[in-house]
Amino acid sequence: MNAQLETTIVERLHQLDEHRLSEVLDFVEFLAARRVSGEVNAGWKLIDPSRDLARFVGTVPFNEDGVAYQRRIRDTEWS
Repeated sequence: MNAQLETTIVERLHQLDEHRLSEVLDFVEFLAARRVSGEVNAGWKLIDPSRDLARFVGTVPFNEDGVAYQRRIRDTEWS
């Protein structure tokens, strides 16, 4: 890695709070896992809207109709 880039990244990391640092770590682990797997979208079919979507849009609960709708979309688009 370029030394100047590494220095800039470390300086920016020191400016973040604990919550943002954990988000950065999660993202770095995601990128590392994606690089190791060799497949760009390997984990997409493992996403279950009733279980996983709330993490990305907040803590809004889904009713069963909403979950069924998301599964229909997933099954038609990913098959």
